[in-house]
Amino acid sequence: MDSNYHIFKKPVKSKNKTIHRWYYYFIDPVTGKKVQKVCRGCKTQAEAYAFVSSLPPVFVEEKTTIAKIAEWMYIPGSPHLERQKKLGKVFTPETLKIKRFALNIIVEEFGHLELQELTIPMVIDFLMNDKKHSGSWKNGFLTVVGELYAEAPFHNLPYIPVPQFPKFRRNSKKKDIFTVDELNTLFDEKLWIDYSNRRYSKHPQFDEGHKAIYLLFLCCVKCGLRIGEGIGTRVNQFLFDEKVFVVDGFWRSNQLVRTTFNKCGSDDDKKIRVAPLPDDFAQMMKKYIQDNNLGPDDYVFQRYGKPIRKWLAEEWFRNILPASGINVGDRILTPHSLRYTYITRMRREVAGETVQKIAGHTSLNMTDYYTRAAIPEMVEAVKSANGAANRLFK
Repeated sequence: MDSNYHIFKKPVKSKNKTIHRWYYYFIDPVTGKKVQKVCRGCKTQAEAYAFVSSLPPVFVEEKTTIAKIAEWMYIPGSPHLERQKKLGKVFTPETLKIKRFALNIIVEEFGHLELQELTIPMVIDFLMNDKKHSGSWKNGFLTVVGELYAEAPFHNLPYIPVPQFPKFRRNSKKKDIFTVDELNTLFDEKLWIDYSNRRYSKHPQFDEGHKAIYLLFLCCVKCGLRIGEGIGTRVNQFLFDEKVFVVDGFWRSNQLVRTTFNKCGSDDDKKIRVAPLPDDFAQMMKKYIQDNNLGPDDYVFQRYGKPIRKWLAEEWFRNILPASGINVGDRILTPHSLRYTYITRMRREVAGETVQKIAGHTSLNMTDYYTRAAIPEMVEAVKSANGAANRLFK
């Protein structure tokens, strides 16, 4: 018997006496209303069951809910990710984890709905009431919502255009930049030596010297690096003869591993870039590499034979900045400000397109330029910036 049919016994009063009749009911899948009918000629429960069992099944069209669409999204090995890979979109495990986390929240809140029932006010009101996450995180959440719409046609659903969700303002203020005088003050090596002596005055056995951290930050400002790119620097990234620095990976501080691709890249699309190497800094790095007997695959900025920990480098920076006497005021000056400073000053010297290649910023019209095989072409593309790199902070 179709489980959508339900039998019941109902007393019916006639003129002479009360009699009991067997009925059945079901929910109409089209109207959603309850339909009640009599089991004709049935005097017993067994006869009622036999009668209902002979009826055609009730056709209930299963709703394709948001939860159903989302079920296998961002799951390794799933058809969803296989399609993304063929479309040229490859996600790191960390990105998949972030997207799946947002997707689980979407399913918890809206999973019972069909996609066409989801509205802009529903989603935006939900996010506006969320006080725990930043504007950037909420924009990422909206990106995942948009990817639900892209997945829907693969569940035999008609194409539904992605609604134009308004974006949230980023909570974090853009980092500020240093002046040339401030950089000269900050990178006075005596400042870093004094801090090292104070930090390890009670435990000198733990002091391996200031040089690695000092040069790490100097590399960030001289080559426009993110701090993770600086920490993950290996000797073979310095092409001294070509006067360039190759950015071909970064250090994941949360996993303690070095990637073989840049921040916006992947194993299949590495987004490698090169930056011009200033002469004075190149000579400094040559000497440091030779003095420490470092091989081509060795990490340059080490402590106890391992890449410097990000938290330690940031702690040094936070403490040395006020010790330098630089008037910070209401500016936000962090290690990332070194990259901002580099890009800002470089844009005053060379064409914006060249700076874009040096910085590794992407745009819709950029070709797949950054591959290891293209390093000679990259060198040619940024040669015009070598003179600028040498006079950038003079």
